[in-house]
Amino acid sequence: MLKITQVRSAIGRKQDHKDTLRALGISRMNQSVYQDDNPVIRGMVRKIQYMLMVSEVDAKGEE
Repeated sequence: MLKITQVRSAIGRKQDHKDTLRALGISRMNQSVYQDDNPVIRGMVRKIQYMLMVSEVDAKGEE
């Protein structure tokens, strides 16, 4: 499982990068979401990695 946190603003970014944030379930700065670790999520994270902080956590949400 991945803990994904937005650490940089989406203001002035490309529309497809903003759409990727929304697809991950992130709607504001410093918001964290938990997503399953799979190739689809990894690809979205890689696309906008400059805006995110990602850490691997266990199923209970502990890092």
